[in-house]
Formats: sequence, structure tokens, C-alpha cells
Amino acid sequence: MVELRDVSYRAGNTLILDGVTAYFRDDAFNVVLGPNGAGKSTLLRLATGLIAPTRGDVVYDGRAVRDFDPVELARTRAVLSQHVELAFPLPVIDVAMMGRYPHFGRVPTPHDRAIVERALEMVGMVDKREQAYPTLSGGERQKVQLARVLAQIWSYDPPSPTEPRVRRYLFLDEPTSSLDVHYQIQLLDVARELLKFGCTVIAILHDLNVAFEYGSHFLLLEGGRLALQAEHAADIGQAELERVFRVRARRVDDEGRTFWRFAL
Repeated sequence: MVELRDVSYRAGNTLILDGVTAYFRDDAFNVVLGPNGAGKSTLLRLATGLIAPTRGDVVYDGRAVRDFDPVELARTRAVLSQHVELAFPLPVIDVAMMGRYPHFGRVPTPHDRAIVERALEMVGMVDKREQAYPTLSGGERQKVQLARVLAQIWSYDPPSPTEPRVRRYLFLDEPTSSLDVHYQIQLLDVARELLKFGCTVIAILHDLNVAFEYGSHFLLLEGGRLALQAEHAADIGQAELERVFRVRARRVDDEGRTFWRFAL
């Protein structure tokens, strides 16, 4: 389990996160919610070890993230950002192979190549493995980047009941912000599928209804502080949504499913 223990982060004179104590539940689709400027991306960067907290600790399964060496951390967690730019026209398969860099020396092994092929298959990009990355659409590029981070942390075998559990964490920093509805659903469906393989997902999502559809554990940030930690979408009520997002919210039930409608 990934825990944040009284974590604060200050940039110059600006306090961005203030005393956040929270956890991301294992084997769950964890979602971080909050308005712009609430500290979501900073919290994710702290949780992934990309930056160090000004105060407090980030802990992976009882071990402080600062105690991991870079290769060990890269094998434990992977991060998919909103946009990843590449300066060279590499083929798709070479971009996905970047995820295996922490696992091999100078040359990838047949095992590394098999994992990359399976990652491309999962995201539906096997047929474009030789296509130059810059010629892909925005949605296709994001799918290749998802394949890259999958290859980084995951062996694609379901957890064994007889072998020690090795936990892996996938962090998604607003991964669907520039995608159309088709690619949003496809990417989030793939991420949710990872839960079957012992991978915990932590995502920042802006669309609240999408977040409530996919999420199974929620952190709600407000002004750099933890406003609410909820085990179910139903635990986040109208009052919290209206206060944090400064909107009017109305719950709508439709054939057993719950949606929210928002207005100023």
C-alpha cells in the first residue's frame, strides 16, 4: 500500500500541500479529485518519488520511497503523464520498449520483447508496431505510452497463490485530458483490467462522472489539504461536491446508475 504520512510540500514561499495523511488502497482503482490548484499533480509527483516532500513521508508497503534506488523504484511504479513528447521518429515498438529499460542491460531479452508485444496487444496497437510514433494520432500516442508504462511494471501473469506477492503501482496524471470519448473509455478500460493482475491504479481525473464510474477509492483535495477520503463514490455527497468545486450539484438516478449534473 502507498501511504502519505503528514506530507507537506512548499515551493518557495508557496505552500502547495499541507499535512496530507492518506493512502491508496491496494488492488483498487484509486482516483484523486479536486479543482484546479488543489495540489493533485503535486501529490502524485510526491507519491511517485519524483519530488521529495518538504515534510512527512511517502511509504510503499512500509518502506519509505526515499530508500528505493532509482532502478528499484522504476520496477515498482510507473507514471503516465498527460503528454509525452519524443524528438525522434522511433517506431511504436521501440517507444514501448523504453518501459523495459530498468529490466535489462544493453540488449532486451526475449522475455522483454514478449512483454512489450503483450502490452501493445492489450492497448490495441500491435498492428502499428512498426509505424513511426509521430505519425500517430493523439489518442494512439497515448495508447503507446500506456503500453510503455505497462511494460515497465507488469509481467502480465495473474498473481500466484503460492508465490510472494510483488506489488506494482500505475500512476495516471490526467491521462484522458486531451482524448475524445472513444479513447478515454478505451484507456480507462485497460487501466481497470490491470486490477486483475495485481496492479494498483492511482489516477487524477477531472470528469467527476467518469471518475465515479471507474473509481473504487477516492481522495478529494481542497486547497492543498485532504477534504475527504472515501471508499465508495456514494460516500461523496452533494455538500462536499458543491463546496469543493463551487458548483450546484444534483444527483440523477438512471436505471440503477447514479450521475451528477452540475451548474454554476
